[in-house]
Amino acid sequence: LADALYWDTLDPYHYVRLQPLSTDEVLVIIGGEDHKAGEADDGEQRFAVLEHWARERLPDLGAITHRWSGQVLEPIDFVGFIGRSPDEEHVFIVSGDSGQGITNGLVAGILIADLITSGSNAWEDVYSPARKIYKNLGEYISENITPLKNFAEYLSASEIASVEGLRSGEGCLVRSGLQKVAACRDQKGQLHLHSASCTHLGCVVHWNSLEQCWDCPCHGSQFAPDGTALNGPAVSPLAELEKPAHHQAAE
Repeated sequence: LADALYWDTLDPYHYVRLQPLSTDEVLVIIGGEDHKAGEADDGEQRFAVLEHWARERLPDLGAITHRWSGQVLEPIDFVGFIGRSPDEEHVFIVSGDSGQGITNGLVAGILIADLITSGSNAWEDVYSPARKIYKNLGEYISENITPLKNFAEYLSASEIASVEGLRSGEGCLVRSGLQKVAACRDQKGQLHLHSASCTHLGCVVHWNSLEQCWDCPCHGSQFAPDGTALNGPAVSPLAELEKPAHHQAAE
């Protein structure tokens, strides 16, 4: 495989690049099969589809040595947010890289340096974090009703007694009175009960069995089984709740 960056235009998309390890060893890095954060819990299936896609195109591919997932910030109009923060004269933003962090980092290094030293740059309007976005308005509206759909989840959930059936590595949403509870057992069998309300803006978190964490579908925050905030915008942990007196550890 020639040393280059490869990607397709499918949805979900795929990409390939090479990473030399030594003079005779090369890692092939293959990514894609993305989904909106917090709206799917099928990581194993996505890895399987990704491997099938790769082996069809690279029949000499060796063993898989590493697997991971990560979040990518996708602006509605596909252009990064680079420049002066709205209403902040001396604060600058670089975000929305769409997985193109090296490219956008170079653009940001030029653009922001110009804004600081000369006050302007030819690209500043294109990348401006304060720009008005008119493309893909349907997706924009869909993204912004996610919190409304999410809050409706407060109306449905199993009773908290159902946590007795959780096995190690499993998580679910349950109800304790009017309160929505994020319940999970970590890999050691320890039961954790926390408020299911994300500490950023209150959306209901969802269990991510692959990464063993709670994901917020509204803005991408992630929390460890013990409630610790792992990924922003949330910085505070999920509120801890009292465990039922009769709970037991699970195998």
